[in-house]
Amino acid sequence: MGKRMEKTYGKMARRVMVAVNPIKKVAIKTHCVVHKYINIQAIEILKNDGYEDAHMFYKKHLKQLNDGVTWADQDFKSTNHFFHYELEKGLYGFSNALVECQKYYDESIDLIKNGEEHKGLFFLGASAHLIQDMTVPHHVNNRLLKSHRKFELWIIDRLFKHHNFGVSSGTKKYNSVEEFIKNNAKFSNEVHNKYLNIEDTEQRYFKVTSEILKEAQITTAGYLLYYYDNIIVRYDKEKDL
Repeated sequence: MGKRMEKTYGKMARRVMVAVNPIKKVAIKTHCVVHKYINIQAIEILKNDGYEDAHMFYKKHLKQLNDGVTWADQDFKSTNHFFHYELEKGLYGFSNALVECQKYYDESIDLIKNGEEHKGLFFLGASAHLIQDMTVPHHVNNRLLKSHRKFELWIIDRLFKHHNFGVSSGTKKYNSVEEFIKNNAKFSNEVHNKYLNIEDTEQRYFKVTSEILKEAQITTAGYLLYYYDNIIVRYDKEKDL
């Protein structure tokens, strides 16, 4: 009964979202600046950490990755971009970040197998979007949803003002999509709790952003390397057999 009610609620919510979709698309254009920034930084991290082959591969496919991270937020797909750090669920009535990330990852592999490299990298970008979202406390703790957009706009504003949140090295590796999602979710909640009692919003946002943007960059680098080693290199070898 509970599951049926949750699905019904999700369908009703999606109908409401369709009505305001044009407004949402305007917001996406600025929001995805952060995701594109993270991708660029992650590719540079691969270079600085000595993963030259992976760096060159992703540098060549940056457009596909960035198209994918932008697409992942369109048409209210972002309602599925939540994953509670403890309950391991998304928003009521919707899918969650782990399910969606795994889906995009699997789609990417199927496309690579079929020789459709550009499309495969597009869906890799979409899955990377979810890895990156998990470093944001508002995506892993539903109680923070009301301040989500305010926090995102603060980060975008500081990036445009050339605040340096970039890191140059430190690729962080995990062994599965699930590990990237769950570990990033736990990390972002810990950062939120660490600075929770700082009353000055500017100071609190700066400290949180400094940590979560670093984690987003190094785990995206790790995720891209994981994909390169396990998918790209593997299927290149199979083609040569």
